[in-house]
Amino acid sequence: MKDVVLLKNIKLLYVEDNDDVRESTLDILRLYFNDIVVAKDGEEGLAIYKEHNASISTCFKLIISDISMPNMDGVEMSKAIKKINPSQSIILLTAHKTENYIIDAIDAGVDKFIIKPILSIDKFISPILELSKKIECVQKFKEKEFYLKQKNQIIDENVLMTITDLDGYILEISNAYLDFTGFKLDEVIGKTHRLFRSEDADDEIVKNLWETILEDKKWTGKLKNNKYSGEEYWIKQKISPLFDINNEKIGYTAISRNITNTTKLQEISITDALTDIHNRRYFDYSLKREFKSSAWRKENFALLVIDVDYFKNYNELYGHSQGDKILKTIATQMKGYINYTIQDVFRIGGEEFAIFITDCSNEEVKKISLEIVKKVESLKQEHKKSKISDYITISIGAVNIDGFNHKISNDDIYNLADNNLYKAKQQGRNRVVFNEDIKNANLFKDLDVVTKLPNRQSLIHNLELLQEETMLILLHVNQINTIKDLYGMEIVSNMIFKKAQCLSEIIIDDNVTLYSLNMHEFAILISSKNIFKKYLELLKYTILINHEENSYTDEEEFLVSDFTAGVAYGIDDLFNHADVSLQEAIMARKSLVIYNKNQTTIELQKSIINRIRVYKKALHSGNIVPYFQPIIDIKDNSVLKYEALARLITEDGEIVSPYYFLDSAKYDNTFEFFTRQMMQKVFAVYANKKANISINITYENITSPTMVEYIKNRLEKYGGEGITFEIVESEDIENYELIEEFILMLKEYGCKVSIDDFGSGYSNFTHIIKLNIDYIKLDGSLIEKLLVDKTVEYMVEALLVFARNANIKTIAEFVSTKEIDAKVREMGVDYIQGYYYGKPKPPQSYSLI
Repeated sequence: MKDVVLLKNIKLLYVEDNDDVRESTLDILRLYFNDIVVAKDGEEGLAIYKEHNASISTCFKLIISDISMPNMDGVEMSKAIKKINPSQSIILLTAHKTENYIIDAIDAGVDKFIIKPILSIDKFISPILELSKKIECVQKFKEKEFYLKQKNQIIDENVLMTITDLDGYILEISNAYLDFTGFKLDEVIGKTHRLFRSEDADDEIVKNLWETILEDKKWTGKLKNNKYSGEEYWIKQKISPLFDINNEKIGYTAISRNITNTTKLQEISITDALTDIHNRRYFDYSLKREFKSSAWRKENFALLVIDVDYFKNYNELYGHSQGDKILKTIATQMKGYINYTIQDVFRIGGEEFAIFITDCSNEEVKKISLEIVKKVESLKQEHKKSKISDYITISIGAVNIDGFNHKISNDDIYNLADNNLYKAKQQGRNRVVFNEDIKNANLFKDLDVVTKLPNRQSLIHNLELLQEETMLILLHVNQINTIKDLYGMEIVSNMIFKKAQCLSEIIIDDNVTLYSLNMHEFAILISSKNIFKKYLELLKYTILINHEENSYTDEEEFLVSDFTAGVAYGIDDLFNHADVSLQEAIMARKSLVIYNKNQTTIELQKSIINRIRVYKKALHSGNIVPYFQPIIDIKDNSVLKYEALARLITEDGEIVSPYYFLDSAKYDNTFEFFTRQMMQKVFAVYANKKANISINITYENITSPTMVEYIKNRLEKYGGEGITFEIVESEDIENYELIEEFILMLKEYGCKVSIDDFGSGYSNFTHIIKLNIDYIKLDGSLIEKLLVDKTVEYMVEALLVFARNANIKTIAEFVSTKEIDAKVREMGVDYIQGYYYGKPKPPQSYSLI
């Protein structure tokens, strides 16, 4: 079948003067060839060939011709055609068997002979097929040769490339490299790369380069070189062994990329101007990278935080200029310790330094620390205002962690070392305090309890610090609710733990962090553009491929739960954009959706239509449901009430957050229908009188007379003593008098009123103070930032003062950690809501029905 297809794609010129033979042969040829042009003698065949040969698209791949014909026989025609195209494939049909004839035909350049008469189709087609395969191979070779020529030209003009022999002597160099460096070809060929090398290039790097490539391995690294003019430049170079057809190494290929501007900027941005060692910015970056790498290698990681004793006193006596000299001297001494064990030295503050030590025992770390302390004092730099020595001394706080078995954060490591430094000062200075109270330290405040990965609060904190474009992947664990209902929480916890382990084995780059946000979501934060593509491919072809991780019940039933992903790039609103993509993927039953801030109108319309489709299907099938979250009274930690939060259940049983589909509801003019369905179900729960309930309501609902009448009807039936209506504050509110009338109506039924999302940016203090409200719910985006943004803290304090003066109670939402809980209590909030006290769950989970 494959052979038949091959012949179908070949254009054939068939030349035969005998009418009967021509027709009978054509009957056979048409079974195999789609495109056949016929000539009745050699002269006509040559004319047709010349006409068709003018274009590649019309030329013949194969010619089959009789030998004996009037005007011009097959041999003469073949000779003429071969002059035009020496590579033209020709088959002659002949009854001649003489040796002289065969020699004459071979001289003409004929490729094959078929002896007449044709008694068997197979014997006729077989040589044709054999030649056709040769034609195909030749054609493919020509195409590859043509593409290779173009590719080589592109490389020569655009890529900095050299080819050397086994001793490093340059055999070839691209024009792009010559243009970039300013050298001429004859100045480079036969020379080594030492021609380019800068005088102050690191000899250790060059040594490592040769050690690597001599073992037939690829080497990648940065090199400092000089142009012909003497101008310095930096390249990132990748050198690979070059092999011949017998797999014998014959030389090396080097591909280089100019990184001069990037390297100069990096050096400036990560180097302390005074001491010429790395600065605090690079310390923060390196601490995360080196600790993660050590954990991956199952090695200990030690951090030394160092402070110059009584340095303020030194500056006061000797002056800041002399103080700067002391800092330079200490930095130089500590740089001398850098070796295979001591990784790097940093200046992290005025007179504070830090050192990384890897793969050392506790005793070794203590020994190194004490040596550094003694070395600094032995410099005998006079210090008359020191209270402990006649000379400059230092104190060190040290910690040594097995990162593989102790899942702690970078902040925890630093806090431990810094706390030890504080104790060293308390104990008299000029000493080392090592690993004190490590077992009792609060190491796990930023870690998820089940997976021991950084949690949601840690992600939020890191997102607040973003300054460059970052990639965020949100992973939703599918079918988790169904598995939990069927097999219980223990099985789910085991499954999530195993998934965390699998993801941790995949995510090994320095600039990538894996988070566990809750029992059904992970996040991956990638902070280096260079690996965005790598992690998108990992996501598509590894993470989202169902590996069927195993979890078993007592009945040994096999459980499978794969991922759905949402991806976003950027700095601002990165989490929200990724979450929107994730929710869209869940609703559209796609494994992956990437956020596109530049969506075309058509793409946007398609997205809206898909949301409406899923939303309306859920709405009409009754799958808009209330989940409930407790609101806690800080006085006695009792539950004040439960807030009803809308959720959409997809056809696959997945739970979707409301903000994703609420805009679709408004867009489709079914928002009132949606609100009624929610209220009906919430009031049905409230009818059990097991708890007080809080219900969200929008300005759109309040402006609808039919909606207001429906609310009155519900309150008439069920009463309103235990109901709070949370009015969502937004810039859409135009008529505050209408809001006031609505609140008065609610008060007649005994309802309480809260303003939701207060402080989100649209808060109208003048109007709100006139309303008869009971609570203000502080916007969750402010509460999440309380611990990392002092400006937000001041804003929240101001809002609390406003509320107290107006005699309005306050609720802090999005309280997700012990630390945020302690902070809002300290600031004087009245009530608390958030994941720390309870996630939104179905009513039966809180015994409300």
